[in-house]
Amino acid sequence: MTDRSVNFSELAHFQVFRLVFHTRVIKTIELDAFKGSALRGAWQAHLRTLYCADRDSTDPLHQSLCPVCYMLNREVSPSDNRRPYAFEPPLTDRRVYEKGEGFSFGFSIFGQAIQFLPYIILAIQEMGMKQGIGHPIHEGKRRGTFQLESIEEIDPVSQTAFRVYTSGNPVYSPPTHPVTNTVINQMTEKIVAELPTAGNLLTLHFLTPTRIIRQQKLVHRPNFVPLVARAIDRVAMLAAQFSNAKPLAPEVKGALLAVAQRVETRVDATNWWDVKGYSTRLGRDQPLGGFIGSATYFCEEWAPLLPWLLWASHVHIGKNAVKGGGWFIISTDNDRSLGELLPAWTSHT
Repeated sequence: MTDRSVNFSELAHFQVFRLVFHTRVIKTIELDAFKGSALRGAWQAHLRTLYCADRDSTDPLHQSLCPVCYMLNREVSPSDNRRPYAFEPPLTDRRVYEKGEGFSFGFSIFGQAIQFLPYIILAIQEMGMKQGIGHPIHEGKRRGTFQLESIEEIDPVSQTAFRVYTSGNPVYSPPTHPVTNTVINQMTEKIVAELPTAGNLLTLHFLTPTRIIRQQKLVHRPNFVPLVARAIDRVAMLAAQFSNAKPLAPEVKGALLAVAQRVETRVDATNWWDVKGYSTRLGRDQPLGGFIGSATYFCEEWAPLLPWLLWASHVHIGKNAVKGGGWFIISTDNDRSLGELLPAWTSHT
């Protein structure tokens, strides 16, 4: 099994648009250490209040046309939610942002959900100004607020930022630099060319808590097989649900996992971040913990697995992916620091 594009015609129409929202604080914001839960929770609540008058509708036409139901109510099974977006929270221990300070966060949109970008932008804009985010630290149990200043699209190849929205201008520029199958194959070719010099070692840097479940049990270490299995499942399902790709054939997944069985963990520099978040829907705390840090793996032939890992790095893996969990980046250069590998916008947080 050496074809590095392995059955990727099934993902020919899948796209991921990676945006960064830059904001300015109006009233002091206080967040938890893991900020993705607050961002997603506030945005989801405001999106519902803005646009959907029939949120309990099961009508397929309503669910396909309503931005709220399309973005928030898609379910593959009662226990496994798949939604066409993922937040990428600020990567900092900082928890308080004062008036006038800025902070940035990423927001990735998958497949056909890009049609609802105007609603996404307006919901984040209104959420920041009216509802706010974080802890209710102000009088009347009000949360801190922010103003949306600009939005940039990140080119996945060059990492160049392209402005798509500026505050005060009612017109936005549609994103035009998505992650595509072509981009993934280009990235795969580049990494495959680098691997011999790197001793066929590949490092995954887990930037946010990565929470992997295998056979109904929580995986506390970055064991490669369950990790890549969840990556394959998530990418294939997102492509099927949001770009009409065909379901992944079981024999294809089986062949990929056979290759994954030969991957060796050489360095495990991860630790467990036992973080929790409050779920308004459930009315209780929700475990968000997972492993963070880096793990280095060896394999004689990475080509079949690389496209799946690269796609997964753009859509996240594991539980709580929509809140920013399971966000990782891939590297073959162990001489570069994590700071050098991170997206440039993360330095704005």
